[in-house]
Amino acid sequence: MKPLDILIAKDSIRDLAGTYSMAVDDHDIDAVLGMYTPDATFTVAGATLRGHAELREFYVGSMDRYTTMLHTPEIHLITVESRTSATGRMTGHAELAVRDTLMMTAFRYADHYAFDGRWRFQHREVTFMYAVPFEAMSASFRTNKRIRWPQTRYAEADYPESAPTWNTYRS
Repeated sequence: MKPLDILIAKDSIRDLAGTYSMAVDDHDIDAVLGMYTPDATFTVAGATLRGHAELREFYVGSMDRYTTMLHTPEIHLITVESRTSATGRMTGHAELAVRDTLMMTAFRYADHYAFDGRWRFQHREVTFMYAVPFEAMSASFRTNKRIRWPQTRYAEADYPESAPTWNTYRS
């Protein structure tokens, strides 16, 4: 691919990620599903959803659970592998209202994109550095149990402690 074609592909994929965030926040289920290929997969909390029917069920459940959402995409690193395939890693934050609890999250997406006239998600995997109630932000950072969804047991964060460099940087 020519360098200009790679830049155009990267820009289109960044638009996809930004549009996705706003569609999720707006509870626009049809727009969200349209950003996935028909055979897409999405991995969250160790479970992989397959196809639009399972994705719809997941997103409708999320939209019902979170009365207000604000997803903010941040760093987005994209590798264009060919005219029809790319991968990416993206960081972001979200504020999520669960009944009377405001949750703060930091997340990463690992994505595979496919081009079929437009770029779409072929696979997404989301992992969390934290998901904690706003009022518990400072206390939660003293432990790796930073996944604290309302009415669930605390769980270990997906990263950064799982990074191979986490305990080896001094050597």
